[in-house]
Amino acid sequence: METRKPKKSAGVPRETPSRNNIAALQNILAQHFPQQPWQDLQAALENRGFFQAGLLEQMRMAAQVVAEFAGAKIDAAALIMALSKSPVEKIRALAGFVVPLVYAADLPKQLEWLRFTATLEGTWPREATATILHNLVIQHGVATILPRVREWIKDANPAVRRVVTEALRPRGVMLAHLNELKEDPAPLKKILEPLLDDPSEYVQKSVANNLNDISKDNSEIILEWTKEWNTPNATKQRHWILARALRTLIDEGHPAALKLLGYGSNSNLKITWQANTRRRLKINQFLPCNLEIANLAKPETGVVVLLLMDEPGKGNARRKSTYQIWKGQIKAGETKSIRKKIHFVDKNSLPRVEGAYRLGIMINGKKLEEREMIFKR
Repeated sequence: METRKPKKSAGVPRETPSRNNIAALQNILAQHFPQQPWQDLQAALENRGFFQAGLLEQMRMAAQVVAEFAGAKIDAAALIMALSKSPVEKIRALAGFVVPLVYAADLPKQLEWLRFTATLEGTWPREATATILHNLVIQHGVATILPRVREWIKDANPAVRRVVTEALRPRGVMLAHLNELKEDPAPLKKILEPLLDDPSEYVQKSVANNLNDISKDNSEIILEWTKEWNTPNATKQRHWILARALRTLIDEGHPAALKLLGYGSNSNLKITWQANTRRRLKINQFLPCNLEIANLAKPETGVVVLLLMDEPGKGNARRKSTYQIWKGQIKAGETKSIRKKIHFVDKNSLPRVEGAYRLGIMINGKKLEEREMIFKR
């Protein structure tokens, strides 16, 4: 039985007393504004509980303290530019966090500078800008922000095009949901449709994620848009975006979504799931999932194979996980052998719960079989 402890990265580190960027922050600010008492920055942060705060709260707190130290003596634009020139990525991200603080009463200025901070090199500045723009949508409403940023999708820089689609995701990652767009995603069509053939993979991923967000609350709208957009002459970029946009519906076995992506009926498929499923589970072990699928029909058939895991949760609740095992085309008369394995591990802060686990196979939306396993630590 093959087992392996999961590989864990260091994750995104927050600032600690022994590992932080405060000295670098003081240094870049002192270079540009030597008259200010930046040497007192760390003490001010510590007094506010900086090292005890969470990652995003640390960023907000640092921006707040920097803005207060700058006060009226330093030009807001000069402060943003100084932060943006730091060689440290997290400090460049502070430029975005500072924007709504130093231009609190000037929305056009905030948007002007966020368009700039979206172009700064590195993941931190770009994700920070998307977060801040997302919060402006919550604060001012879609009808106020969307018309002001719509032209950004024509920008030559893909980072600017992407910040619009990312900030306007109805279910942004680790962000408050945009309930206005969950209820009515129609305004998003104005910014997503022109980007369906975008040459940048960075933009394509964000467009697909936005559409996938919409599908979770408005599946019929996404299916309607997909029918409209999935033309015979559609580009490969568009095909990729639409396939990613429908991934949640595909994982749910939604018949219309499967049909739109060319996954046919499974009535002419002969499936053999090998009987090598463990009866008892151990943490960190690999679960084999070996299948043979024979296409008995004359035409080539699109196939998507999902492994469904129904597992214990808190109390009487159950959790459900979906793993895409394989997808592709099977020629007429061809038999496809699939050899996959799932790593059965604890999920971050959500450990596996002891009890009965049920595995099922779903092919092109139809659940074919279920097997039960018992997990005890």
